[in-house]
Amino acid sequence: MASSRRRRGSAWTARPFGSGETGPGKRALRASSLVTPKRRRRRIPVEVVELIAHAGREFGWGACRTRLWLMRVHQVKVAAKTITRIGDDLGLPRPQRGSRRRPPRQLKLFEKAKPGESVQIDVKVVRVGGTKAYQYTALDDCTRLQVLRLYRRLNTFSSLDFLAQVLRALPFPIRKIQTDHGTEFSFGFILAIERAGIRHRYIQPRRPEQNGKVERGHRIDGEEFWGRHSFQTFEAAEVALRQWERVYNELRFSMALQGRTPAESLFEVPYLTTQKSAAPRAPGY
Repeated sequence: MASSRRRRGSAWTARPFGSGETGPGKRALRASSLVTPKRRRRRIPVEVVELIAHAGREFGWGACRTRLWLMRVHQVKVAAKTITRIGDDLGLPRPQRGSRRRPPRQLKLFEKAKPGESVQIDVKVVRVGGTKAYQYTALDDCTRLQVLRLYRRLNTFSSLDFLAQVLRALPFPIRKIQTDHGTEFSFGFILAIERAGIRHRYIQPRRPEQNGKVERGHRIDGEEFWGRHSFQTFEAAEVALRQWERVYNELRFSMALQGRTPAESLFEVPYLTTQKSAAPRAPGY
């Protein structure tokens, strides 16, 4: 038995023969000399630790998104718990989720099965050079593909121009557009939608969760784009927003899409119509 203990590297030692708790002639083992480290030495390469630090400091990503980034971009597999522990050791702050107040009755929301079946449109107010600007956003319910444009004014003319650009930008026909009751989505805007052969739906008053996907997109825009950049001119912000649209659609991994980008999700949809001839025509105004 002693030889087997030595082979396993055990630190157990034998108590001498004699009287004691085990009685005379008994042999007892004790673990007083057993010394174990509090934590096993980390076996993650230094290069991977530096990548985790870069993702936390530069992008503000949590463990799950960092894990996807390492696996997809750098072909490195690291568990999310390991990334969290490394971030704690490096002193990286964990992403904080804001407290969200839910309504008394939460509606059950469904994801559409086909691209263009429902496109949510909303407006986000931003600050550019100390003045207000308005980010119009259209987000496809099925693929999370976004169209982003920046306008100086919030009115029906801006909404009509944005509608025409959405119809040109999305690679599939739109069947329904969903908006809130904002004044920018006036009766003239609804008529332009119907002339293009598209149905329109207003969400219920004081129920922004019915446009939850575009609201979530606005939160991501605020955290990862507007919160990290400041612009002195409207033109600079307009160009940068177009670049961010490409990053969101083609490069940013979405946890809601199981780690895929919206462009990858569009490619993997079984029903996919990309013929521009089948898309509705842009409304004239």
